[in-house]
Amino acid sequence: MRRYLKLYLSFIRICLMREMEARGSFVVGCLVIFCFPVFPLLLVGAIYSQVPNLAGWTLYQYLMLVGTFQIVSALTYTMFLRNIFQFPEYVRKGELDFFLLKPVNSQFMLTTRYLSFSELAQAVPGTALVIIGALNAGTAIDWWRWPLYAGFVACSVIICYAMWFIMTIPCIWFIRLDTQEFFFSMAELGRYHPTMFGGLVRSVLLYVIPFGIIAATPADWLLSRITWQSAGWMLLVTAGLLFLSNRFWRFAQTRYYGASS
Repeated sequence: MRRYLKLYLSFIRICLMREMEARGSFVVGCLVIFCFPVFPLLLVGAIYSQVPNLAGWTLYQYLMLVGTFQIVSALTYTMFLRNIFQFPEYVRKGELDFFLLKPVNSQFMLTTRYLSFSELAQAVPGTALVIIGALNAGTAIDWWRWPLYAGFVACSVIICYAMWFIMTIPCIWFIRLDTQEFFFSMAELGRYHPTMFGGLVRSVLLYVIPFGIIAATPADWLLSRITWQSAGWMLLVTAGLLFLSNRFWRFAQTRYYGASS
């Protein structure tokens, strides 16, 4: 673990140095990403100007939900966007072989090598929304809930990473397959609470493609609306998907025969 931590810190340092080589582009990129979450909020404002709550969620409670989603998205895209987005290109160009030959875990090397620090800008308005919502939600939040909230956010990042990686692995066999847009579209559902949907859609978002819990569970925890069953389910999903992504990747390697395949 110490070896991989040292290696990951080296990745962070090198990527940060690369970003700072073009400071102007970095700043402009941060400003664009900082403003990007504003547009969905305009829709939210329009909805709440007509109704007092949405499926039992008041405006400030929903701001905590959306803010949590933005924090999870910012961390996920900062750590994994460039890596997983380029994975299919590595396969097409035969560059995947070089990752497999390195004397480190190939999944670790393939999915953590690069970081996109400009994506962190999205976490700033997200954090602001969570704080504004917490101060006006009408519910006192105990201090000890915040560290556990951070733990649930970390679980959400792992869930997004594992599902994204699992969706991308089939590009080894289907060279032209591009699942990136599908992932982005499905992940956007995470900004809504599963209770806002009904029937089959709610079940799918909770148990089949569990994007419905990535923001809902941390927000429910802060608002004291979570059950221990829901918390346990999130921990189970986190561990299960991380394990499944590793096993699926190991299986994929046994069916990959190099650039010529």
